[in-house]
Amino acid sequence: MMFSTTRTAIKSFLLFSLFFGSLTAMAQKKFEVPENYEFNTSADYAKYETAIINAAKWLEDTDLDKELDKRQKVNAFVLKWIAGSPSVTIELTEPIGKLCSKNEELFGVYLSAYSRSVLENKKSSTKFLATKASLQAIVRVYKKGIGITKNREMDKLVKADNDNRLDEFIKDYMNLDANERKDPVT
Repeated sequence: MMFSTTRTAIKSFLLFSLFFGSLTAMAQKKFEVPENYEFNTSADYAKYETAIINAAKWLEDTDLDKELDKRQKVNAFVLKWIAGSPSVTIELTEPIGKLCSKNEELFGVYLSAYSRSVLENKKSSTKFLATKASLQAIVRVYKKGIGITKNREMDKLVKADNDNRLDEFIKDYMNLDANERKDPVT
């Protein structure tokens, strides 16, 4: 009798988890770019921080061959926000260009994931950690293989990630050393 009750409880828990997991996935897929947004003051940027986090999730979760017009609008929103944001500064380097060279859409994923990392970890964010989060995001998108052109540089990054050598890759390829891990992102 107890076995039957436990089995029922497990089934209920699994159904509950699947249902709420599906709702979370659907919520991310339903991100909409805010209308009539303006970035004139620091308060304007702060007002849209949650939207930037959700935009980053949407860009990463949505296959590159889906909702192309919307992807363009989401990228434009994120880029405009980043361009003047007082809370997120992203240094664009040649290694990023090489990683995204054959897959320009990865660039938007990188930038938005970097911003997301900084915003979600305001007190502990560093350039190193934000870079790591961004690289992990573009690896996830690249590994899906949807709308992707193979890129030797990205293949190196994927291998480093698969081999748990991402920190080493960041140090060597991205030229960020261990000391930069301690510098907070401003």
